[in-house]
Amino acid sequence: MNASRPAAPYRKPWVQRHWILTLLLALGVLFTLSVAIGAWMTYSVMDSMRYTPPFIEAMERARANPQVKAALGEPLEDRFVLGAVEPKDQGVAKLFIFVQGPKGKGDVQIEAVNEQGAWRYEVMRVNLDANKTSIDLL
Repeated sequence: MNASRPAAPYRKPWVQRHWILTLLLALGVLFTLSVAIGAWMTYSVMDSMRYTPPFIEAMERARANPQVKAALGEPLEDRFVLGAVEPKDQGVAKLFIFVQGPKGKGDVQIEAVNEQGAWRYEVMRVNLDANKTSIDLL
């Protein structure tokens, strides 16, 4: 006698059975991607400021200044840059460069105006974290 097996009952696919979990996973992936893209864009913009004339000039002066060398030590490394630089002929630059040396931390503050291709520095100083003093770089 040939006994046939009963047909298995229809079972919905996993995605249809767990649609809430699928929705949460999709939203989680989208959120993670948006945060990653935002962080990458922020880092790219901040990193591009390292190649601007005000940044380069300020870091050269800070690394060459004997008071800064005595307070923070050598080598002096830039950690993070905040601010804005308008690279136009009539632009302005306002930057904070967080710096660190073997002896301490601080920030370099820059305010400059670009007048027909030449930068005129109004403020350029190193603010030391340890004793809350400033060293003028102009």
